[in-house]
Amino acid sequence: MRKIEGLTIVMMGASGGIGSASAMQMAGKGVNLALCSVDGPALKNLKERAAEKGASVYAEVVDVTSNEQVGHFMKQAAERFGGLDILINFAGLSVTADLADLTPEKYDLVMDVNVKGMYQATREFIRYTDKDKGAMVINFGSMASKRANPKSPQYSAAKAAVNMFTESLAQQLKGNNIRFTTLNPGPADTTFFEGRIAPEKRTKFMRAQDVAELVEFIITRDSRIVYHDVMFESFEYYRG
Repeated sequence: MRKIEGLTIVMMGASGGIGSASAMQMAGKGVNLALCSVDGPALKNLKERAAEKGASVYAEVVDVTSNEQVGHFMKQAAERFGGLDILINFAGLSVTADLADLTPEKYDLVMDVNVKGMYQATREFIRYTDKDKGAMVINFGSMASKRANPKSPQYSAAKAAVNMFTESLAQQLKGNNIRFTTLNPGPADTTFFEGRIAPEKRTKFMRAQDVAELVEFIITRDSRIVYHDVMFESFEYYRG
């Protein structure tokens, strides 16, 4: 089992349900946390709670679609903590729309946040990693990339792109001692579904904590092990 005490973990889109649960899961392990989100108040609250558990925390409001903001965040985090070790790309969103109602603006928003944001964060992150020490990138895909979603085809396409981009980078950067993992969760009962699926219809979904515990499991495995692609969901949801 790998000890993560003293490591710096960067979390993009950290203030969402799964991101915040994961940050709190790690906060008491002696890690440095670099957290960003577009939601300033939620990010401030998360920073305070993580610090109370003993983590050293750097937080910055960042739009992941902005290369300038992502680059500044990574640079500041690396300078504060002396380098970066683990990147987790949580940032994502979806829009429910039939093709006739799927405007170019909606399509671009989904692609920019889910795919471009992941690309920009990963590109900036690797600048501050140590080849001898090794590094890890965890990108969040979705079961929607494995099972086509007729209510949100652009989201399925975006998460499929995340999967293939991650697999390709794993091959490209393995010589740099960087391990890549794609997590493809089924639905979790978080703010991700607010305004799209009523709470009473989410009772069979996973909890954010379920995902956070898996994230911790992945990053604490010995560095001789790499998990390429992990698909998981609530068994109750799967049974129907």
